[in-house]
Amino acid sequence: MNMNRRFFLRASAVAGGGFMLSLVPELKAQGFPGAQQALLPKDFISIAPDGTTTLVAKNQELGQGALNLLPMMIAEELDVDWKAVRIVRSGVGPQYGGQITGGSSATPSNWEPMRRIGAAARQMLIAAAAQTWGVPAEECTTASGVVHHPASNRSLTYGELAAKAATMPVPQLPSLKLKDPKDYKIVGKSTAGAETKQILTGKPIFGIDVTLPGMLYAAFEKSPVVSGRVVSANLDAVKSLKGVKDAFIIEPEFRS
Repeated sequence: MNMNRRFFLRASAVAGGGFMLSLVPELKAQGFPGAQQALLPKDFISIAPDGTTTLVAKNQELGQGALNLLPMMIAEELDVDWKAVRIVRSGVGPQYGGQITGGSSATPSNWEPMRRIGAAARQMLIAAAAQTWGVPAEECTTASGVVHHPASNRSLTYGELAAKAATMPVPQLPSLKLKDPKDYKIVGKSTAGAETKQILTGKPIFGIDVTLPGMLYAAFEKSPVVSGRVVSANLDAVKSLKGVKDAFIIEPEFRS
């Protein structure tokens, strides 16, 4: 078998009440064979009237922090307070692009698309506020989920603008100016895991927690030494134990 990097990535992929901002710019997922489905910000961002911002995490959490990482990229460019963010998991589908978690790939493959999704939404919120006030969009700024017009000392929250923002023309993504890293307030900062409390209290369901009707559980007793082989085993005695359905020896495939 030719176990090259391309094969490994493909194999890993197989194993592995408000207003929705209806944005339509095309964003290409980077770095994965076949992951050329355009990404639409409407699949990643929704803002409720109270300002609560729901962001979608499209990569699965396996302990590396992907559940926080991807929404943090969006939130940074969207310019919302992290405390106002609610994270939800995506489903599985081509609209989310590459969804591989592993090999340190989540950050480089999503760094550009996720930030531009957030920047596009922010631009549309600014456009909605500027139109409401009858001022140039260039005179407006954002901070912590609020659009400000410093010249007139007016402001509107993202929640107040979300419905109108969804009707604004889609900005040209290449023209969007992304934040200078020195201005980051979320990315690169220590952030509590979105599910840390739930994990510590045993609430999330993991693969090992799945149960099906008639499901059996297997347990392996491994040799205490490398390349060890079974000399003898009283399988009948093991099978007679309460709850045991079967017992057998698995011979190793290696040849010494």
